[in-house]
This record gives sequence, structure tokens and C-alpha cells, in this order.
Amino acid sequence: MQKIAILGPEKTFSDEACTKYERITKTTWERVYFRNITEAMMAVNELGYGILPIENTLEGYMQHHLDLLLEYDLIIEAELDLPIAFSLIGHVPSKQMKTLYVQYSAKNQCMQFLRQHPSLKVVVSESNGESYQLFQNDSSSAAIIPRHIYETIDHPYGIANVADETQNFTRFLIVRTNKDLPLSFEEITRVKVSFVIIPTHDRPGLLFDILKVFAENQINLVSIMSRPTKKEMGNYYFFLELEGNAEHLPFIQKVLDELGRHYKIRTLGIYQNITNSENKTN
Repeated sequence: MQKIAILGPEKTFSDEACTKYERITKTTWERVYFRNITEAMMAVNELGYGILPIENTLEGYMQHHLDLLLEYDLIIEAELDLPIAFSLIGHVPSKQMKTLYVQYSAKNQCMQFLRQHPSLKVVVSESNGESYQLFQNDSSSAAIIPRHIYETIDHPYGIANVADETQNFTRFLIVRTNKDLPLSFEEITRVKVSFVIIPTHDRPGLLFDILKVFAENQINLVSIMSRPTKKEMGNYYFFLELEGNAEHLPFIQKVLDELGRHYKIRTLGIYQNITNSENKTN
């Protein structure tokens, strides 16, 4: 059975994303859990596959996670969207709470609640599962946890929804080691292409010249993010995503080849959103 690296412990949103991936692709995976997302992505080269949360409706891109794609030489095989909801669980009512445990990404999605409780000591964890574990050992504390966990456990005090918005989704990438491994599905129609452009040096008009190539060729760029190369102040790489139909791939590749004559380019994946595929079959 193929192994897959997941941010643990069990019942995290990454774990739920794996369950959804298995259902859509009709596959079964041996799940290996890690205490933080960096360790999970480090293990992909050994295990073969991993699940990486990459973008949230409220928070936007998880920028550190973008860096992991490059750092561990990962390839994107597919993506899926998962609805996200957070609840508060406490040992005591909110006025008596002293400490709140919350995962770093969840914290950014529940800022309204945190602003309403400025006296709380906020302890940031590596995962929602860790927040729940820390809460269990602290009798004057509370934790923000996924609602699907909240609904299955007893809690002396709780608030069902503490996220800033009720319509909240996270996009997860199914990533694999950069080896010649087969895709988990056979047919790709509507595709995404993710790639990184790494300029050799900075100059005025650099980003304009890059974007101009796509505009002139009527290619739909859906996102662009700049991230520091961490080698020299002021040096950045650009993470870009574009959308198109499968028949456009040769033309898209031609444009990337053109850019490749001037910049270092690494293609991170040609893939589809399998959530859309599931919706079409339901």
C-alpha cells in the first residue's frame, strides 16, 4: 500500500483532505502522521506522497508552505478544496479562561474572536490536533479546534463557530516526490499549471516583462506570489499559477519555453482540481 505523509495527529484537516482524496480517486493509503508540516514534506521523498495545505479563503496563501515545494523538490499531482470550520472548546467559561491553544493557520482565521478576548494568553501550536492535546492537560485553558472534532467529543464549555466567516475553504495539494511516478487518475480536462520563475538578478521592470508575456498570449494567470530566495536581501522568486484546457498545454509550454530563455523556470505541476471532478459526477 502506498504511503502518504500528513500533518498529524489524526483528525486534522489534512487528515480529512486525505479521506476526501481517497474517496474521489478510489484509492487507499497508509497514512503516516508528523508533528509539523515541514517534517511531513521532508518525508515525501521517502514515502512517495504528501498532503500540503496551500491556500485559505480567509488567510490567503500559506507562504511558508510555498517555500516547502521548492525546498523539498516536490511535484503537484492534484488539488482539492475542503470546507473549514472552527470551534472553541474550554474547561471553563470564557471569562475564566487564561490560555488559548490554536494552530498558526487557524489563528489567522479566527482573529475576530481573539480581538474580543484580549486577556487570553495565546499559545500557537503546529497543528489543530496538538492544540487539542495541549488543552487536555491545562484545566484553565481553551482551544480552537476543527468543528468535526468538536462535534464528536464532550466539552464542559464550547462555542460551535469562532471563524471569521462561515464560508471558509482551504485548498490542499497532493504532492509527490520528484520521480517518474504515475498519476492517480487518467483523464485531465481543465488543468492548472504551477511554476516558479527564479530571476538571476533584480532589475526595474522585471515583473512587468514576465507578466507581459502571458498577457500578450492571452493566458489566464490566476495568482502570483513573490517569495524571498533567502540568499540575498531584495532577491525574490515568483510563484505563479495559470488555468487552461488540456488542449492548451502545448501552447502554454511554448510560452514557458520562451520565458526559460531569460529566466530559470521550474514547473511544479500540471494537474486538476479533483473537487470539481467529484461535483460533475454527483
